[in-house]
Amino acid sequence: MKEYMLSSHEAIIELINGRFVDVLNECFFEKEVSVLIKDGSIISMSGSNGSNARIKPDISIDLKGRTVLPGLFNTHCHIQMINPTFLVNCKTQKARKQYHSMQVDNNMEECVARGITNIRDAYSPDLRPNRQLAQRINSGKLSGPRIQQAVVVGALGGYLSPDLKGLNKKVVGLLGQGNIDFEDKNSGVVAFPANAKEQEIRRTVDRAIDERGADLIKVGESLEKSMINSDPTIMDLEQLSTITDQSRKRGLQATIHSVSVDTFRRAVSAGFSSLAHVPRNGKLSQKDIKECLEAGCIIDPTLSVAYDMSWRIKGDPFYNNPVTAKLTRYRNEVYAGLADEFWIPELRDYVKAGFEKANDSRYNMFGIVDLSKLFAHFSALPAYGFENTKILFESGVSLSCCNDGGIQSCTPAMIGHELALMALAINQEDSEKKLDSAATIKAATISSARSMGIEDKFGSIEVGKIADLTIIDGDPFEDISLVGKPVDALFMDGKLIIDKIGLVG
Repeated sequence: MKEYMLSSHEAIIELINGRFVDVLNECFFEKEVSVLIKDGSIISMSGSNGSNARIKPDISIDLKGRTVLPGLFNTHCHIQMINPTFLVNCKTQKARKQYHSMQVDNNMEECVARGITNIRDAYSPDLRPNRQLAQRINSGKLSGPRIQQAVVVGALGGYLSPDLKGLNKKVVGLLGQGNIDFEDKNSGVVAFPANAKEQEIRRTVDRAIDERGADLIKVGESLEKSMINSDPTIMDLEQLSTITDQSRKRGLQATIHSVSVDTFRRAVSAGFSSLAHVPRNGKLSQKDIKECLEAGCIIDPTLSVAYDMSWRIKGDPFYNNPVTAKLTRYRNEVYAGLADEFWIPELRDYVKAGFEKANDSRYNMFGIVDLSKLFAHFSALPAYGFENTKILFESGVSLSCCNDGGIQSCTPAMIGHELALMALAINQEDSEKKLDSAATIKAATISSARSMGIEDKFGSIEVGKIADLTIIDGDPFEDISLVGKPVDALFMDGKLIIDKIGLVG
């Protein structure tokens, strides 16, 4: 009977004796509050304002004082991007594909094991693998979170929309980013000519939604030269504003790759709902922060990029930067343990070897491609990026939880690691407002739901929201490291999908 009720949306399930986290007010609900679930949603919170005492449960589950958080998020990751250098030593192409598939599956299982129920893939050159992955998750063949898919819209020749001809096509393929034609309906990029006007740009946004199934419109912009683009196309403000306006008209969020102060300013002016990454080429001004606040932009900081890509390069102006030194010490303390925790056994040694090579200033891929110039683009990130994150937070700008998982050694499940790096960046000795546990929980829940445009359904424990509930033993307000660790139990869509503690007999 219990098994039937727990698997049936018709049954009313009551959760009692739990410490339910009120993320909006940064505290626990009153002790007498219990949660009633039906049809996958929270239908009442007895003991709280607005509860319906007349609703009688079919089954009650005693949480025995454990803490209940909303489902967690990763708002910016790259599911299929397993660093090719981790796979290069595999003896055969078949083994490389096998390990890639094993790691992707492991990442999805680790997400839900840690209470992460919603993730957003911020860019995939070929949409088919993620579509197939989502089908496996939805059919119950694989345990994993819901997947939102971003589709890139931009001018041909821009960052993430390079002109795929000749050597460019080979380099993109070598970097593991695929080289599918942008006109292919399976491509994660829809490009328009650099001189495109309003109506053509609007049609391109519509194509991303109607042809490619976009859940988010992503714009790639980088002012830096790269191995792919020696002279990247930069869209004007009118083009950017047209993309955000058409996205809003179609009911979608729009985000932009924002790693420079100039892009940050243009993105805020153009009306992007969220900004991916933080500027790493200079410090934001108080005017920049004020305009960001007024526009209601959410920042998806992805500070794990610094952990993976910011190394001490001899001769670089940031070689002796104290924040870089602080990051280096932290990285040396944790990298081996994180590799063991999040990577399949077949790839762990390669992940560790990558860190050790970079620590020894050996920057190459496959032994032939010099990556020192690529890493030089990130050398200022600990200095400027961490400082910008700190002043954005102190000024009241919302930060989401995301780690660019898939880039280098980060996986989508490593949100606890990202939260630790946010604390490393913000909680400096001179910080006026430190990132405490309550603010960290908010970043991992309701702020992330807002970044993904799904705060009406997820991100907090409220009547009417989807019953994604993460159950842990301990107080995250006292020990924030609990957030992102393996959970004791997990409800997703109102179904108990993880139960390590025998909640039901």
